[in-house]
Amino acid sequence: MMPTTTLGDSLARCAFAVAAYFGALFTSLEGIGDKVGEAFQHRHSLTAAALSEVVQPLAADLLAEHPVVGGGFVATPGWLADRELFLAWWQGEDQTLLAERGVPLGHHVFDYTRHEWFQTPLTTGERHVTGPYVDYVCTDEYVLTATVPVLVDGRMAGVAGADTRLETFEELMRSSLTGDVVLINGHDRCVVAADPLLRSGQKVDPAAYPVARNLPGLPFRVLGTT
Repeated sequence: MMPTTTLGDSLARCAFAVAAYFGALFTSLEGIGDKVGEAFQHRHSLTAAALSEVVQPLAADLLAEHPVVGGGFVATPGWLADRELFLAWWQGEDQTLLAERGVPLGHHVFDYTRHEWFQTPLTTGERHVTGPYVDYVCTDEYVLTATVPVLVDGRMAGVAGADTRLETFEELMRSSLTGDVVLINGHDRCVVAADPLLRSGQKVDPAAYPVARNLPGLPFRVLGTT
């Protein structure tokens, strides 16, 4: 006789898969943060070009090791000698610098400092996952953006981050989603769900699910019904 899978087992399986994926990704992002932090400490006036030289090989490794669509480092205003705002960010299979894809970067870059993926690490000092949301700057697709703060002398020099397409994340989590299990973010919106009628980004009422499990260090909860 096959062992019976309980609701607790289903929630635990989903929670483990999500934590394992982002745990590995955060480890790589913290490695980028360490190298960028060293570069800022050793140079009094780091330029955007010099920053890109540091980040590019690290971003290449990130894109090779994880199923992400883009990644790199995003600077806090005032930390670079020749740019107020700058994204050292590589995107796609060709690993093209975001600035070379027609995005208005450089001196006219959009103000990313108000976005959750930047603002939350700035205000909390903690790593974060934002989404799902439509990334109009990079992919024009639904993504989850993982970011970690990069601190130099106790101040945030920027964030190291990576984008995972929601479609990719759904595929990775498919085998871990069973029964009536749903993963929601901190805004009570569905990230992925076993129920095909529950769309990603859809508002969820946590009270409708009798069982919930928090994911330590991540802005997610796993919900389930009997």
